[in-house]
Amino acid sequence: MKLYFLVLLILTTATCVQSQTPNEAKPFKYRFGGFYRNLLTSSHSYFTGDAYGDDLNRLRLNFDGAWRSSVQVHVEYDNEVHFGNLITEPDFDLVRQRQAASYLDLLHVVIDEKHAYWDTSLYRGTIAFRHGSNELIVGRERIAWGTAHFWSPADVFNPISPLQVEEDEREGVDAALLKLSLPVKLRWSVVYAPQDGLDRSTEAARLSTTMHNFDVSALGGRFAKDWLAGADFAGQWRGAGLRGEFTYTARGTSAQSDALRLTFGSDFAINNKWYVIGEYFYNQGQPPGYVPGQPLNPSALLQYSNEIYTIQRHFLSAGARYSVTPLLNVQTYAVVDLAGPSVFFLPMATYNLTTNTDLSVGGQLFASSSTGEFNRVPNLFDLEFTVHF
Repeated sequence: MKLYFLVLLILTTATCVQSQTPNEAKPFKYRFGGFYRNLLTSSHSYFTGDAYGDDLNRLRLNFDGAWRSSVQVHVEYDNEVHFGNLITEPDFDLVRQRQAASYLDLLHVVIDEKHAYWDTSLYRGTIAFRHGSNELIVGRERIAWGTAHFWSPADVFNPISPLQVEEDEREGVDAALLKLSLPVKLRWSVVYAPQDGLDRSTEAARLSTTMHNFDVSALGGRFAKDWLAGADFAGQWRGAGLRGEFTYTARGTSAQSDALRLTFGSDFAINNKWYVIGEYFYNQGQPPGYVPGQPLNPSALLQYSNEIYTIQRHFLSAGARYSVTPLLNVQTYAVVDLAGPSVFFLPMATYNLTTNTDLSVGGQLFASSSTGEFNRVPNLFDLEFTVHF
């Protein structure tokens, strides 16, 4: 109901603006856009081992509106349809659980059949109030703290995973974000993300500044019953990008141990064709209830969480991208579990068909010992077509 009211308000405002005469000032500006994506994937179920194919069709509609420079509205709404037998596998249910983990339940299932599934959901929906360089953003938003490419400990709201098929998809969080500019070039961000009950909510803050060629930040907050503190930096040194992050989570209960997470990395554009990157990641955060040497329910690593959970602790990640032509790029990345041992490869080729149309083909290839991080993870192959409008 809240979403329908917001859409109605937006459309009503747009109609009012359009009814103005050409000589009248138009303080409210708006635009519509979006994209259509077709993603074909083929793999085996993590849980049952059955082969599956999935045909994802996503229509994302965007609306951006601005009232002068003080109020901005941003909405991204999805219609997503799946065809294939992935729908019948437990893996698909796990993905839907992650979608439903937001504070506001804005996902509506239209069709849920054996080989066809259709839902609609709010991907982003925010209203921003700005005064000078200060800003308050309320709604479903992406709060992207941290700068690491593979695993980012400082990205404490829905952190990314290197196993994510769609690189440009970033889960959001229902929250209020206040950004303030302070003296001596300090920037202060404060976040409140509600959940069911105060003990499950999040209150966090981040203080940032720029020192020479580096952006540095300190962050901390309460995540449910746990407390977290950390810092990160990112900048340039002799043509190379350098970045580092660390966080320490102090548990509010004895069910889990405290966790230190850190990453250091560098990337470098050798010329206008070659780009290389490397990172090291250390993670003390193991899944709740995990006992070393004992079988682990694989869903524990895939469940919704604002923490990064891994079985092992030491990882090296590296990759390279080569521009064959201005329109064609090939790249490959590898994530190595040093203790397992195990390794994950991500080869990909992307081609810019037209100004607003892209085609990519890739895969996820795994090799692991029985004790490795990627043991039993099946290989996956994908073909993606996207057109923006």
